[in-house]
Amino acid sequence: MAELTFGGMNNPHRDLMSEVRSILDIGMDFVELTVEWPLSWVDSVERRIDELKDAVESHNAFLLVHSPYYLEIAHPYEEVRRGALKEALKILEVSRKLESTSATFHPFTPGWLASIKEKARELNVVGFRELVKHGRELGVQILVENVDHGAFRSPPDIRYLLDHVDGLLMTLDVGHSVINGGLEKLKSYLKKCGKEIVHMHIHDNDMSSDLHLPIGAGRIPWPEVLGEISNYRGTVTLEVHSSDPDYLRISKEKILSILKPQEGARHQRYEQGD
Repeated sequence: MAELTFGGMNNPHRDLMSEVRSILDIGMDFVELTVEWPLSWVDSVERRIDELKDAVESHNAFLLVHSPYYLEIAHPYEEVRRGALKEALKILEVSRKLESTSATFHPFTPGWLASIKEKARELNVVGFRELVKHGRELGVQILVENVDHGAFRSPPDIRYLLDHVDGLLMTLDVGHSVINGGLEKLKSYLKKCGKEIVHMHIHDNDMSSDLHLPIGAGRIPWPEVLGEISNYRGTVTLEVHSSDPDYLRISKEKILSILKPQEGARHQRYEQGD
């Protein structure tokens, strides 16, 4: 678990470059850029490509891309769906320009569509197949994030997408994964989807609603959670919704402080031959 690369996510309601610089200035390894209205949607990002690339290069960092959670990529009206996928393609094109290796998308699952679960699944498969096709053409890996609501509220629901969309991989949102299911639901995600998990979001909550709190400010049992994901190596976005970037730094420090004694204990057991 020591080989983690930590990043933060910008707030699309605040100035794009100010957000990016504040995340990099506290020592994060990358920014997960949410390409989202009103202040960091595609047109805004396109105008600042050079600034963004200069900022990450000066900090020896990099960018990943995150799409709007509300993008209607599985809408049952074809013209609406085509429009959403057209916007998604713009996001993928800007991902390529930013040299992002991946872009995270969410299943489209509002309550009115989720009430017909099989149709919601079918339409999301159609949408994600389109995304993966365009992603391959542009060299951007498509990741699906577990949203844990609507027609995609459990590990088998995300597994369905992974099984029916060739080339789709996963962003495991750890904060989402424990809502209304706790540690056992997280374990189920790791068991069912572990091979496809290549990125993670980490944030705290009360285990019943999506609060995006700093680590330690909610009720998630982090020693147990971090123990479960101890074999993961890769990128972790601290998706903490706060205007103060210090909470990102503190969250990273808390995670590392929990991991250090766990790693020491594992090393001691290894030396003893356990």
